[in-house]
Amino acid sequence: MAYADRNGRLLAAQYMIHVDAKNKIYLVRSQLQGYDEAWQQVNITEAHSEGGTVQVPMLEMRKMKQMDLDEVVVKATKVKMYYKGDTLVYDADAFKLPDGSMLDALIRQLPGVTMNEGGEIFVNGRKVEELLLGSYTFFRGNKKVLMENLPYYTVKDVKVYEKQTDKSEALGHDVEPRRFVMDVNLRNEYSQGYIANVEAAGGTEERYLGRAFLLAFTDRFRFSLLGNLNNVNETRHVGETGYWSPNTLPNQIITTRSVATDFNYHTKGDWLKETFNASFTSSFYQQDMCQRREQFLEGSMPVSFTESSNHSGNRKWNLHNSLILKRTSYFNAEVDFNYAKRDGSFHSVFEQWDDTLTSAMRTVGMSEGRTLNGKVNIGMAFNVGKNQECENGTCYQRYMNLGLTLFHENDQSEQANRYTTEMFVNPLYEQRYNVDDYKRKNTSGYFSLGYVTKPYKKVSLQIDERLGYVSQYVHDYLYHPDTLMLASQIDALVAITDPRNSYRGHSNMIENRIDIALFTEASYKSGLFPILYRTLEVGVSLPVQSERLDYQRGVLDTLVHQRSLFANPWVSYRYMSQDGRRDFRFRIDHSRNSPYLYDRIDYRDDSQPLVVKLGNPNLKGSVVSTIDADYTDRKGRNQQQYHLGISFQYHHRDVSQSVAYNQQNGIYTYRPLNVSGAYLLNGKFDFSRALGEKRYWTFQTNADASYHHSVDHAMLAGEMESHVNMVNTTVLHDGAYIQYNKDVFNIRASGDIRWRHSEGRMCDFETLDALDFNYGLSARYTIPRIKTTLSADATMYSRRGYGSAELNTDDFVLNASLSQPFCKGKLIARVEAFDLLHQVSSTQYSVNAQGRTETWYRSLPHYVMLHLVYHWNRNPKKL
Repeated sequence: MAYADRNGRLLAAQYMIHVDAKNKIYLVRSQLQGYDEAWQQVNITEAHSEGGTVQVPMLEMRKMKQMDLDEVVVKATKVKMYYKGDTLVYDADAFKLPDGSMLDALIRQLPGVTMNEGGEIFVNGRKVEELLLGSYTFFRGNKKVLMENLPYYTVKDVKVYEKQTDKSEALGHDVEPRRFVMDVNLRNEYSQGYIANVEAAGGTEERYLGRAFLLAFTDRFRFSLLGNLNNVNETRHVGETGYWSPNTLPNQIITTRSVATDFNYHTKGDWLKETFNASFTSSFYQQDMCQRREQFLEGSMPVSFTESSNHSGNRKWNLHNSLILKRTSYFNAEVDFNYAKRDGSFHSVFEQWDDTLTSAMRTVGMSEGRTLNGKVNIGMAFNVGKNQECENGTCYQRYMNLGLTLFHENDQSEQANRYTTEMFVNPLYEQRYNVDDYKRKNTSGYFSLGYVTKPYKKVSLQIDERLGYVSQYVHDYLYHPDTLMLASQIDALVAITDPRNSYRGHSNMIENRIDIALFTEASYKSGLFPILYRTLEVGVSLPVQSERLDYQRGVLDTLVHQRSLFANPWVSYRYMSQDGRRDFRFRIDHSRNSPYLYDRIDYRDDSQPLVVKLGNPNLKGSVVSTIDADYTDRKGRNQQQYHLGISFQYHHRDVSQSVAYNQQNGIYTYRPLNVSGAYLLNGKFDFSRALGEKRYWTFQTNADASYHHSVDHAMLAGEMESHVNMVNTTVLHDGAYIQYNKDVFNIRASGDIRWRHSEGRMCDFETLDALDFNYGLSARYTIPRIKTTLSADATMYSRRGYGSAELNTDDFVLNASLSQPFCKGKLIARVEAFDLLHQVSSTQYSVNAQGRTETWYRSLPHYVMLHLVYHWNRNPKKL
């Protein structure tokens, strides 16, 4: 029905719309030429299921204001990032990258975004939980597959936000914490059709790479196929500074052959989602390592040196299927199957020094093994009763969770070692053959039940109960043949069994855990929609466990019981501004755990020369308290973002491996003991901002600091009791860069410094200071007409204060690449040269209360590689 004036101009109108009586929020929009749009939110609940009408308040439309302007010339500048509610949006068009660039190159250029060597993504210091493609999971959340195979030119924008879970979507309200995700959205012309990449590469040092990727999708389904063959195991690219430091280099050379497929189907409205994944991976690893370890003991600081070489192979098969239903209730069924076979060979040389050479050992070995496991997980959730109340567009609802998990694993491995041991203080020469036959079967099942209600107007109550059963059988037998062979090759096993170092155990555990929490909620706006989150939460977890272990080892035949009831409380608080840009979180929790039951057996294991392991019947579990605080502020002006975080962890009681060292024969004896008083304090600050009127400049810094009070036990053999060692380690770190990026030209200056200071309580402890720092430049330029791209990075990596003099070095790393597109950008030829001066190697450094460890690994040698990449895509318009 419409109403008009005498001239026929519309004054008012009435409309009637039929909708389903379900828990949904509708937005009514009114449009009329010459008037501003008008919006109104309408809440529909199950209370209207018996019929009736919902009266929408009258929408008043205001006439558009008109203004005459003089002629102006507008020159648009692409904005790299902006906020849409609480969603951070990066416009891919604002980043000019060379032809052939993949998604990972784009992500590394996003302001406020950092990536570590493991491929984990951090936005303003907060870890991204999942990388999505068009709001849907991809290859079970495998970030590297998407980043390395999706062409940059297909991307429209990248969004960062907190995504509602499938369970929350099904029930119509937030019942689980939202996940922090990065969502890659494709341009309209690539939203349907096919995308394919083929790459082949070969280089010096016998390096090669070949891979193919196919992505086909419509509005309802997506199919992916991936194949990969390479011996490079390198994910870094030329032009990236800060990713070539000695402590982040790969510590082994890997040859990989893999094939994987991913199928995803979802109905309109996403009420059904079906996902299937299958993969096969064959990997071969080569690792060469040198290690120096300095032991902290009262009156003695023995030093050991180890050199080892390890070759191993691994073949893995995986099948996974997931089915999700989301109609008025939630149902999820997941099936996962894994099978793996492995084999390997290795050799090592070990020397122990204490003023003079105490002992030496050479080891040669080989191994085989296989693992088979399967898992079934079923989850359900549904609302109970009708909505309790609605306020500010959000409805509070009682609901219930049900879950069932079944798991079985069968693990078998064989290992054969030949030990040649020499002792020099009390001269002794010995050669021993050890053959280890290990089998483990693990079967478990868990049933969970949860209920959430609202006993008070502004307070909700959540109760969760999980009942579980775990059965585990372990068979670990040691044999001493007269030559190097595996257990399956030995005929008379019984005659050469080592009863003192062979055991079997069968354990059972029944657990019933109840979690109770009271919480309040608030909401903030994400665009036009309110998002509910928990503000104050107080809860306690009450795990009740009963464990039983039947253990046999030589003449030892014992039955051990362990029963426990713990109260693990927590308190959390969260505040968000109405626009979702300022986020403060605070949490305190206290947890207690039972000790590992096998550690409580009074046994002695001397199967390895120079190493003895003991049990401890009096061992107790760990008790830890943690405090975390986190603040994020995101301002649209100058694209500024900053993040502050602090955490404190105190170990009231912990389990450590105490060590006793025998100066006469170089033997170490380890025994689990309880220690108390260790703590760790961490702080973090992340800041990024665009500079200049046109925002060509970007500045970013990521700083962190930690103070670790480490507590451990150590003593010399013959002493009546061990000493409690305490070492305090302070770590200060800052990494920063300033970048200029205009169209096809990019240059970045970066630096990174990490200082580690350790001091101990012992009178003869020498204060340790280790400093790692680097500084360098990276640049990239594309010649406009011919589109040739030149990239290079040069960085000086320096180390000071290491105990091994050969590690106190200055390594100048220089990388360069040249790429040229052909066939309108579909074919890319690229030449890359890595570590032209052959300067860098992989090193790691760690200090705790027991000692200092410095480790060197042989890294991938310098090489030059030629890549040929072909991109192909097709959409329905061209079919």
